[in-house]
Amino acid sequence: MDIMKIVNQAKDLIFNPQGTMKKLKDEKVELKDIIFYLAVVAFPLLLGNLLGYGIIWGGGSYIGWGFAIAIISYIGAIIGVVIFGFILNMLAPSFKTKQNQMQAFKLVSYAATPWLLLGIINIFPAAGIIAFLGLLYGLYILYLGIPILMETPKEQQMIFFIIGLVVYIIVGGLISFITGWIWTSLFWSSFYTPGWGYPY
Repeated sequence: MDIMKIVNQAKDLIFNPQGTMKKLKDEKVELKDIIFYLAVVAFPLLLGNLLGYGIIWGGGSYIGWGFAIAIISYIGAIIGVVIFGFILNMLAPSFKTKQNQMQAFKLVSYAATPWLLLGIINIFPAAGIIAFLGLLYGLYILYLGIPILMETPKEQQMIFFIIGLVVYIIVGGLISFITGWIWTSLFWSSFYTPGWGYPY
C-alpha cells in the first residue's frame, strides 16, 4: 500500500463513503497495512499539534513540549483506533455478525479518517473544536460501514452502531485520559528541564 493510494482512498471516503467502502470491501489487508494507513491519514494530526502547540501557541518557546504532544497524540490515536477495532470484532457475534478482524479494522480506520485529517486544525489550538465535525462525520461513516464491511443484519445495525459508539467513547476517553496525564506531566517538567522549552 503506497502513500498516494492511501491519500486517494481517504479522499474518496470523504466524498463518497458508502461507494468507497463497497469498493474496498474485498480488498485484502493485514494489520501492518491498517497501521500504515492510519499513520498516513493521522499525519495532519501530528503536524497540527506540532505547529500549533510547539510554535504558534507557545511562540516557539515550547517546541520540545509541542513535539512531545504531537508524538503522543499521534501514537495514541492509532492505538485507540486499533483497540476499537479489536473490541468491535469481539462484539460482532452478539449482533448476528460474523467475526472478521480485518474487516473490523478497515471499518474503524475508515471511520477515523475525517477526524484524523481534520487534526491539522490544531495548528490553531483555539479552533480545535472544529475537529469535532470530523468526529461526527466519522460516526456517520461507521454507521454506513457496519452493514457493508461487517455484513450485520438490518435489524441489528442500529443497536450494533449504538453499542459501538459507547465503546468508542470509552476507548477514546481512556486514551484521552492517558495522553492528557502525559501532557500535563511534560508541561510541568518543561518549566524545569532545559531543551523542552525553558520559559525563563
